[in-house]
Amino acid sequence: MADTRKEHIEILRNAIIMEIEGEKFFSNAALRMKHPQAKDMFVSLATQERRHVRVLEVELQRLERGDGWVSPSSVKGSAAPDDSVFKEAEGAKGPLDPKAGELAVLKFGMEVERKSIEYYRRAGADIEDSRAREVFNWLVGEEAGHLTILNAEYDLRSRSGFYFDVPEFSLEVM
Repeated sequence: MADTRKEHIEILRNAIIMEIEGEKFFSNAALRMKHPQAKDMFVSLATQERRHVRVLEVELQRLERGDGWVSPSSVKGSAAPDDSVFKEAEGAKGPLDPKAGELAVLKFGMEVERKSIEYYRRAGADIEDSRAREVFNWLVGEEAGHLTILNAEYDLRSRSGFYFDVPEFSLEVM
């Protein structure tokens, strides 16, 4: 069981780096999209990743001071680690080609979101502190929402499945 403060700090540092990489990926992806809806989706996902970084930074600062975890709802306002989902995904598929089409960008985004979900699930399962688990469960839910959005956009672009054409509700959290 990973339940020492030092292990928690390392997990948080890795998570912050992953979220920063996610923000960069989504921001760059937005610039590459021709379709306005896809561009807006990636901008929104980048904004959400930035919010995740802020929450994780507060948790990290608290642990480094010797304080305990707090729930994500109470939080206001380097080189990649060895287990970064972006580093792992790039290693498996090669770096994402700058000329890659929209479908390749979407597939890459879906792959790293799946890996992020698994990383946060493992982190939460290995920690006994209930507030720490709450943080990681929140991140699993956030990343699962991102995966749903990316899957829907992929289905639209590839014409391979159901797409939420008329927004009956929003999957995006601002």
